[in-house]
Amino acid sequence: MAAIFLILLGMPAGFGMVIAGFLSVILYHRRRPFVHLTAAKGARVGVITGALGFGVFAVMLTLVTILGSGKEIHDAIVKYFQQAASQNADPRLQQLLDLVKTPDGYTALLILCLVVTLLAFLIFSSLGGAIAAFLLYRRERH
Repeated sequence: MAAIFLILLGMPAGFGMVIAGFLSVILYHRRRPFVHLTAAKGARVGVITGALGFGVFAVMLTLVTILGSGKEIHDAIVKYFQQAASQNADPRLQQLLDLVKTPDGYTALLILCLVVTLLAFLIFSSLGGAIAAFLLYRRERH
């Protein structure tokens, strides 16, 4: 939820995901102060946070798509590719535009975007968790 909140405030998406992983380790450490957290364990906590965050994101995206703005999203994507194609003479971009206009091509694009988003959630949240665990470990050693 922290990542989504920060994204809505205009922060870069990766930054929100890193903060979410960081906060999850801090909150975990508050609840279990005697558990020794290494960077690897913090990364695992961050991965779990990223998976849960992606789940919330996917459910929200699905609801938005189902409840009526799916056509608007498709039209916006087609408009974006049309603008890009008008500024670039690459024939492959026109082929991609033609593909996005078809239902199968649009579905494939959405699936690809979801897979990339899942990977981003997992990687950035894991990074935030590892950083938090590392900082906590350094603080406990001193």
